[in-house]
Amino acid sequence: MSMPRKAMKEMGFQTCCLLCDAADIVGTERCRQCIATHAVVRDALPDHPVSPIDQLAVELMQMLANPHRWDHDPVHGPTLRKYQILAGEFADVTPLATNEEVADLFERQAQKSKTSVIRDVANQSQWKDIAPSLAEAREINREITPVVDSSVGARTVPSREIEKVDVSDRPGEDRGLSDRVAAAEKGEKASKSQREHVEGSEFARRQSQRKAWEGEVKGVSELLDGGASPSTDSDTIEGSESGDDSVDDELDI
Repeated sequence: MSMPRKAMKEMGFQTCCLLCDAADIVGTERCRQCIATHAVVRDALPDHPVSPIDQLAVELMQMLANPHRWDHDPVHGPTLRKYQILAGEFADVTPLATNEEVADLFERQAQKSKTSVIRDVANQSQWKDIAPSLAEAREINREITPVVDSSVGARTVPSREIEKVDVSDRPGEDRGLSDRVAAAEKGEKASKSQREHVEGSEFARRQSQRKAWEGEVKGVSELLDGGASPSTDSDTIEGSESGDDSVDDELDI
C-alpha cells in the first residue's frame, strides 16, 4: 500500500495507489509508468457514454474516484467501504486543542490592535481626539463662507386669470347604481312576493332624498359664494341644517 500520488488523485485513480504492492517511494520509474498508463485509460473514457460498455466504464470510474458516494451499492459496496478504510490510514489526524492553547489564542487576539479605516486612516482631523476650544470654534465659524441659496423660490402670481377646469364629463361615483344596490340589499330581506315592490320604493325614496340633498348643498354653495341675500341667509342655513340631519338619518350616502 502506498500514499496516493497527486497525479493519480487528480485523475480519480487514488485507489490504485492504495492497493499497490510497490515500495512507497515517490518518483520511481514504476510510478511514472503507472501514471502514464492510467492517463491513457482516463482519456479513453467518453464524456457522453452511449453504449452499455461505455456507461459501465464511466460508472466504475466514478466509484473509484468517490467511493464514499457509492458505498451503498449492493454489489460493490463492501469493496468501496474497504477503500475508504485504507484511505483513512493516510489521513492526517489533527489533535484536539487543549484548554491552555485556547486560552493563549484568546490572549494573543486581545493584544492585537484593531485598525479602523474610517477612524485611523480617513479621519485626519486635528480635533478627532479632543474638541476645539470656544475661541477656535469661533475662528473656524468666521472662516466658513455662508451658503447663499440663489433659488429660494417665490410664490407664483399668475399674470392672467386661470380658466376653470370643466369636470362635467367626470361624474365620479355612479350614485344611481349605488342606490340600486342598496335597494336590492333591502329587498333581499323581504319576502319574494314583496321583493320587487320593496326594491322599487326604496330606490325611489333614495333618489328623492338625494335630489333634496343636492338642492340643500347647492343653496349652501350659493350662500358661501355670496349669491344669497342677507334676508334669506338664516332661512337657508336653517333649512340646510334640518335637511342635513334628515338625510344623514335616512340615506346612507
